[in-house]
This record gives sequence, C-alpha cells and structure tokens, in this order.
Amino acid sequence: MEFDLSRKRRIFPYGANNAVLFICLVLFIVAILFPRQSIYFLALSPVHFLEMPWQLVTSIFLHVELWHFFINSFVLLFFGGELERLLGEKGYLKVFLTSGLAGNFGYIAYAYAMDSFIPALGASGAIFGVMGCLAMIAPRMKILIFPIPFPINIRLAILFFAVYDFGMLLLSASHLVYSGVAYIAHLTGLVAGLYMGERYRAKVYG
Repeated sequence: MEFDLSRKRRIFPYGANNAVLFICLVLFIVAILFPRQSIYFLALSPVHFLEMPWQLVTSIFLHVELWHFFINSFVLLFFGGELERLLGEKGYLKVFLTSGLAGNFGYIAYAYAMDSFIPALGASGAIFGVMGCLAMIAPRMKILIFPIPFPINIRLAILFFAVYDFGMLLLSASHLVYSGVAYIAHLTGLVAGLYMGERYRAKVYG
C-alpha cells in the first residue's frame, strides 16, 4: 500500500522545492553582481571551509554560469517536485541537503587526495541524490534523457549517469581529461540519495 508522506502541514507556502529554486535564483543574481566575492565566500573551498563552514551549505545553492544554473534548476524543477510529492517538505529537504553535504565532503576528500583545491559549487550532488532517492522509491518511473528520443526507466538512467561520472572521474584523476566538473560530488551525492531512498521506501510503501 502506498502512503503519501506529503500530507502534512506545509512549512513553505509554495513548497520546499520551489523555495530551493528561489534561493538558487537569488544566489545566481548575487554571483552575477559580485562574482569574485561570491566564489570566495559562498563556494566550497577545501582549504578554507573550516574557517567559513557555511560554505558547506551555500555552495549547494550557488551557480555562477547560466548553463549550469539553468540545467540544474530545470532538472530540479521536475525531480525535486516529484520527490517532495512523495516524501513531503521535510523528507525532500532532508534528502536534498544530506546529498548535497555528502557531495561536498566527497569533494573535499578528493581534493586533498589529488592535491587540487579548486572551489566547488552547484546543486548537482544534491540533485543526483534526489534522483537516486526517486530511483529507490519510484522504480517504475520513466524519464527522458537527451538525445534518447523515448522514455527510459529511472534506474537505467541512474546507472548510465553513474557509469559516465565514474569513467570521467578516473580520466580526470589520471589527468587525461579536464572538464572542471566535480564528478566525485555527483557520485557521493548519489550514494547518499540511494541509501536514503532505500530507507524511505518502507515508509512510502508501508
């Protein structure tokens, strides 16, 4: 039997996912107006995050390039909204923030392992966690992935993304490819989302 965890009193008048999207928009505008200051104070610096611990959270919402902001917001609009429908605001925020933090800590560990301390930013790790959680609690969901012209199962899509990111991570670690993408944050965020999805599945279909 499916049980909708979202049937509780709302914390945010327009929903938690829309609140997350709004924060991303506000910080994107701030980054346009104050690019250097935004990266220094709000992006995740593996070197300075202990001095500025808020970076662990603010970096999840920060985007400085239009394509990065647009793609993440577009994906989150659909997948975040669906996860919030199933888990409610608190459940959605727990998955989003936990996955984002897992992605950030994964990136910090990778940065020290590779002796590369470039600041990281963006909601991708959190979004991978949201998708991973959905793959566990809504395994029959089908999604469209460009350029595939037909819907595919979300678990197959997650597998494709994970294999691609892992391959690119190995190439980046071997200095064969440089893309500026924090693949390790995607993967660690995904792992967190899959784990939380497995735990939530019993509640959704209890």
